[in-house]
Amino acid sequence: MAHWQIGISIVVSSMLASGTALAQGADSCSSAQRVKGYGVHAFDSSTATTDGLPDGLCNFFSNQQIFNDVWFAFTAPETFVVEISTCAQTSLDSKIAIYQGLDCAAPVIACSDDNCSLQTKVTLAMTAGQSYLIRLGGYGATDFGTGTLTIAPIALLADLTNKVTGIRYAAVAGTTWSASESLANALGGHLVSINDAEEQDFVAANFGNLGGVDRRLWIGYTDRDSEGFFQWSDGTTSKYSNWNGGEPNNSGNVEDYAEMLGSNGRWNDLNDAGAGYAHIAVMELPTVGGPDPCPADFDGDGFVTAADLSGLLANWGDASAGVDINGDGFVDAADLSLLLAAWGACP
Repeated sequence: MAHWQIGISIVVSSMLASGTALAQGADSCSSAQRVKGYGVHAFDSSTATTDGLPDGLCNFFSNQQIFNDVWFAFTAPETFVVEISTCAQTSLDSKIAIYQGLDCAAPVIACSDDNCSLQTKVTLAMTAGQSYLIRLGGYGATDFGTGTLTIAPIALLADLTNKVTGIRYAAVAGTTWSASESLANALGGHLVSINDAEEQDFVAANFGNLGGVDRRLWIGYTDRDSEGFFQWSDGTTSKYSNWNGGEPNNSGNVEDYAEMLGSNGRWNDLNDAGAGYAHIAVMELPTVGGPDPCPADFDGDGFVTAADLSGLLANWGDASAGVDINGDGFVDAADLSLLLAAWGACP
């Protein structure tokens, strides 16, 4: 056996003996189970106790408590709106709370109950790199159960980047103009600002007939602050417009928000509610990406353990296997050193 293999064996044996690689329990907040990235995660509250305190944000049907709770620790991979759900994944009358940070004394920032029959989903904006506690339990003191919990970004109708400009655009089903702008803000952006004819053509071509449906698009143009003086919600200087004939006309003295008509790409002003028409919100968002905070966790369980070490050794020299931690094109001692340095729970 090579000297480096003997050394690895000694290091791993020592780590396992010390308990470093043991998975954390989830019955108490202080040992919340780490989950890495979006995905579906099993839970079991069959023998759980009630660890957390009642909270005003969890006051549903005169009940502020979550009983027989289990805990997860989640780090957001991107700045986005995230949905955490047990819908159609359990028979438990479930209730979910989200805490800001991993301190068990952190404040509850979102809580929900009975969104989909007796099951629950929570939707909130999360910040890239920020950690959150997820508390899942039952509505009543006698509610126990098993199932799965899904953590996922909200569904987008479209998400694409203009390869020429590098600008990322995304579309969601819109309600009011104000709510659509608020959602874009929560995602780290704004409703789209259109600065020239090229951008106009790109937005119209990619969203005006999205899914084969003639769309009305909320764009970020408004004169709500000063009638007749339209400006972009992201502060961009207004230097281009594409109004339909006779627009904007502020019909009824309530039309302060701009839409793009999918049929011809022209703009029209409407009231905040969209005059009863269905809209999609077209947003400009930050580009997705960023370094993996735990690149040695090949199996994605939130820990760097012997399983990850085995994966690296099995693919020694093979950079195509996804275990080239430093990205230099080789799986070698440098990657091994990084893996051993990251041993244990991921940040």
